[in-house]
Amino acid sequence: MANSTAAAAQRKADRIRALREEISGAELRDVLQLTTEQLARFDEWSRIGLQDLERQFDVDTTSSQRRVSWGMRIAATLGGFALCAALVLFFLRYWGYLETWQQVAILMATPMLLLATTEFAARRERARYFTGLFGLVALTAFIMNLSVLGSIFNLVPTAGALLPWGTFALLLAYRYGLRLHLAVGLVLLTAYAAATVTTLQGHEWGYFAGHPEIFLPLGLAVFLAPFAINSYGNADFDAVYRLVGAITVLSAILALAETGIPSYLPWGRDTVGQFYEFAGLAVSVGAIWWGITRGWTGTVNTGAVFFTIFLFTRLYHWWWRWMPKYLFFAVIGLLAIGLVAVFKNLRSRLAVAREGGAA
Repeated sequence: MANSTAAAAQRKADRIRALREEISGAELRDVLQLTTEQLARFDEWSRIGLQDLERQFDVDTTSSQRRVSWGMRIAATLGGFALCAALVLFFLRYWGYLETWQQVAILMATPMLLLATTEFAARRERARYFTGLFGLVALTAFIMNLSVLGSIFNLVPTAGALLPWGTFALLLAYRYGLRLHLAVGLVLLTAYAAATVTTLQGHEWGYFAGHPEIFLPLGLAVFLAPFAINSYGNADFDAVYRLVGAITVLSAILALAETGIPSYLPWGRDTVGQFYEFAGLAVSVGAIWWGITRGWTGTVNTGAVFFTIFLFTRLYHWWWRWMPKYLFFAVIGLLAIGLVAVFKNLRSRLAVAREGGAA
């Protein structure tokens, strides 16, 4: 909830800052015909409002602060990955010198210690930079915990480990409002569901990636999940669900379009591949259209990227073998120019849709 409130506060600060910049220009002041007293009252109101938002929620009130904040987010994410690598490499370096009870004690204590550190950081900061960093390391330690414990006691790897990993990632995401952890948790739980279906079909669970069609209903379920579940105040989480779901569905279609097998459809390899190539184009266009009508920027961008991929792979299969190479690339270049024009038009429509939604 706190993270969502901070996001709403940041959006409010952005609106106030943009309004201050517009009113400071002579053009808007001439249109509104504001008096000196009105300008002074507005300046005082906006200044106090921005100060209150910055004090309460640690939001960015200037463009420079916003750029620095992006740098801090990138640094925190990279730092989290670096600490994860350091944790794994440290254990690999000294693991063999420890007795079994010491290994088990360390494996049990490390995730709990890092989770406590994450909670401590969340209580001390509002922007959640260090919270996300330590939360990422805690998730890595938890994943390593189950993996190494299974190795110590010679347990057979199963898909069951994906369930607690994904659940732990989602708990961290909803507790601290961390979008990266939500995406990781959704990927892990989707993989668990696919592995379970693969096992029920009589295959080895690790072969779940070999049947991309399993991911089609799973990805669709993730995409539609925000319509049925409560994000508990994390307004930005809906976009994460849609992004993970759209990428899952379109990636599965792309894999089927390129390989054609294995598929549950009773057709030959070439027929299956062609079917999914056209299905990929249709689904991508559908994602773009739905994203525009609902104002979902991430869905529009994802659909546009995959539409381009499906289109160019389709053209490659059609023309590469018989068309002169210079002509092929010339046609691709012209199509790219056309796509830029189309996407520019879509961008304008998306802006109009946003204005309509805001109204």
